[in-house]
Amino acid sequence: MLAARQLSLQYPGKRLCRSLSFEVNPGECWAILGQNGCGKTTLLHTLGGLRAPDSGTVTIQGSAISALPRRERACKLGVMLQEEPGEFWGTVRDYILLGRYPHVKSLFGWDDPDYTMVEKVIAQLELSQLADRSLSTLSGGERQRARMALLLAQSPEYYLLDEPLQHLDLRHQYLTMALLHDIAQQGQAVIMVLHDIHWLIPFCDHVLMLFNDGHALVGKTTELVTQANLEALYQCRIAYSSMNERTI
Repeated sequence: MLAARQLSLQYPGKRLCRSLSFEVNPGECWAILGQNGCGKTTLLHTLGGLRAPDSGTVTIQGSAISALPRRERACKLGVMLQEEPGEFWGTVRDYILLGRYPHVKSLFGWDDPDYTMVEKVIAQLELSQLADRSLSTLSGGERQRARMALLLAQSPEYYLLDEPLQHLDLRHQYLTMALLHDIAQQGQAVIMVLHDIHWLIPFCDHVLMLFNDGHALVGKTTELVTQANLEALYQCRIAYSSMNERTI
């Protein structure tokens, strides 16, 4: 499992969370909810080992994330950042192939299974007609799908995604959520920052609500996602009706 124990995070002048403990098990799909600036991204980065907690621990399968060799960590954890610094001037296919780097076994580069995996995720994300284009020429939504494809090519045990639905049209929001749900059903685990609450009930079985004062609610989506909890979280009136069908 991926486990946080007595986790505390803060920025200068603001406590983001305190004494937060929870476990993410294989087969689960989690959503992290909260207002802008409450610490969702910071929490995700801490779970992925990109940031050290101010106190507490994060472990994966009983080992501290910081103690894992980088290649082993990359085989276990995959992180999709909200923003990607820098530029990549190769093709979409070349970009997605980078996700296979933790699994490379040959000194001479990629093997047939790597190429097979890349073609599989290109099809899954409907990128076949874009695969030979330069990544730099893609629209925001197309690039977001390429970033998702790179993460799928990495094929980690735990997927950590910061706003995976940004820039996507309604169709590709649905396809992305369905794909992430299927990944969890196959025995991996998914943890994502979400803003659209309508995708929660159909696709996410667990939720972490992070409040601006640093406290959190953690548990099953069907128990915690209520109108009262959502209004307390977002500090506004909400007419919430869950979308129980996984179709659009």
